[in-house]
Amino acid sequence: MQERRSKLTSISDAVALIPDGAKVAIGGSLIRKAPMALVRELVRQKKKNLTLYSWSAGMDFDMLIGAGCAKEAWSSYCGMFNLGMAKNFRRAVEACECRFVDLSETCAMDKFRASAYGLTFAISKTPLHSGIMNNPEFKEITCPFTGEKYVAMEAFHPDFSIVHAHRADKYGNVQLDAVRMMDNEMDIYIAKCAKTTIMSVEEIVPEEEIIRTPTMTVLPKLFVDYVVHAPYGAHPNSCDCRYDFDLEHGEYYQKCSDTKEGFEQYLQEYVYGTTEEEYIEKVGGLENLEARLGRGGWES
Repeated sequence: MQERRSKLTSISDAVALIPDGAKVAIGGSLIRKAPMALVRELVRQKKKNLTLYSWSAGMDFDMLIGAGCAKEAWSSYCGMFNLGMAKNFRRAVEACECRFVDLSETCAMDKFRASAYGLTFAISKTPLHSGIMNNPEFKEITCPFTGEKYVAMEAFHPDFSIVHAHRADKYGNVQLDAVRMMDNEMDIYIAKCAKTTIMSVEEIVPEEEIIRTPTMTVLPKLFVDYVVHAPYGAHPNSCDCRYDFDLEHGEYYQKCSDTKEGFEQYLQEYVYGTTEEEYIEKVGGLENLEARLGRGGWES
């Protein structure tokens, strides 16, 4: 019998696998559960010419685009939710420094699902009679059974997926907490649709704990290539029922993003020249984050 291997690796080693020009799907949505530790490492390593895929993006897209890491982005939305517009994203798109492909939420979700199921395209009625049909990849088709009109959309086929989850064992069995914000969790499909899947998790638990709670395992090791231990790895995003969005840090990020120069100052302060552990210390340290935002660990 082949010996099982540990899929645990460091953030820097995991992100080093992603080459310039790669297509990268990013989990989470809005200001919730984006894999920000992995995103910051992409910026630290100064990746270039990435194509980004999401179904509803926030600071993840904004930071990567503002740092000059992306040439193209696909999503239904890119913004900072209650903090307003994504300023780096808007600046880059208006200056034609990054191409943005506008989708509806359901279209983006269907494109991820199709890819996860091994299909080359998805179908939808959502784009019909809307401006979204201007997307050149959308093709109107006719149902051979009913004659109804549908739209065919090429499935997303990313090279890499980066997703944040609650916990995993060293072999790559990934779990989401039973209590979470969304039942139709798109992160599962996003993780399954790429050639290589990198998961960051709040905690690493023994295999025996995974076996004890099998219903929480949403991604068996079959679908996961690398696991990174990243406590508060979604920060300043929230992480479903573990910790809240860090409004104080989010407001500071937005203030810095008023100008290119201000955002560069933010990157110099919190990203460049730091490790992820040093970033966590800069934003207050684990104990302070737990007191302000909520507990990052899991309790049975």
